[in-house]
Parts: sequence; structure tokens; C-alpha cells
Amino acid sequence: MGLRGLLVLMTVFALAGCASTVSDDKSAWLDPQGRRTTDLSDIPGIDPMTAIAASQHPLTRQALQQLGIKYRYGGTSPDRGFDCSGLIHYSAQKSWGLNLPRRARDMAQVGQKLEISELVVGDLVFFNTLGHRYSHVGIYLGDGYFVHAPSSRGYVRVENMSVRYWQKRYTGARRIEPVRLANTN
Repeated sequence: MGLRGLLVLMTVFALAGCASTVSDDKSAWLDPQGRRTTDLSDIPGIDPMTAIAASQHPLTRQALQQLGIKYRYGGTSPDRGFDCSGLIHYSAQKSWGLNLPRRARDMAQVGQKLEISELVVGDLVFFNTLGHRYSHVGIYLGDGYFVHAPSSRGYVRVENMSVRYWQKRYTGARRIEPVRLANTN
């Protein structure tokens, strides 16, 4: 890493120390032109390196650009809203041109099965929230965080998998490798 890279990294750490507490104001997710950003500085406890890695991965970057979009059952677009699998389906299509299955339980059959200790940025994480093994899906951001479209409180957001609710409901993970999947279709 050169001097320039070191200066950028130091700036990121300095700015992360200035991060404010969580608020309901979604304007922090917009740049000056009103476009959605992948800024994670308002997420309490998120490590700056995790935030950088998540904002650079194509799948997570696309999903993070949807922060604040309302939840909508069956939703598959920012204009209409997202449900959990709709967010993943949309993000995979926009970032990689992949047509993943539309339902969480079908997504749980795609890609490589993982242990929780093997998770890296961009892996899909699954939960049992409705009495079905794979009834909810999100995208792993690193350091225990994931982005998803939950029905409660109604918008795409980032949460920590170490929260008891998510720990109790975690059912597995899959790694999606776009090149390998593209060759099988």
C-alpha cells in the first residue's frame, strides 16, 4: 500500500470516529445529487474496514444502495419496494446480471453451502422467521452484519447477526459465484 492508500485509510478511520448515532433520518443515505449511497457510518459498532469492504463488493454495494426502501411483500424494485428475496434477486441482477431464484427457499439451494465461520462479504445468509428453514434471506456484509428487507419496521436496513433474535433463527449460508453460475445456465 502506497502513501496515497495509507492517507485514504487514515482519513476513513478519522471520519469513522466522527460517526453519529443512528437516526431515522434517511437523508444521510443520499449524496448531494439525491442518489442513494452505500454509507454505513451511521451503523453503531460497524468496523470501518468492514464498511469499506461491503461498499466495494458488487452485490453488497447494490443492496446497500437500497437502504431505506420500504418493505413490500412480493416487491422486487426500488420503486415498488422489496421483500427479502426481492432485494437479493434485484441486487444480483443489477450487479452481476444473474437471475437468481425469486424465493428465499430456492436461493438456499444455489451456490456453495457454508459454515457460519466461513462467511465473507457477499454471502447469502438464511433465517427461519416464519416456521420454514429458509423463510428469510439477507446478504452478509462482514463482521457479523447483514443487509436485508425485513417486514417489521418496514425498510431495507443493516442488522447484526449476533443479536439474539437473529442468532436463534440462523439456518445457513450460501456463496454465490457469478462466473460458475453463469457457466451452468
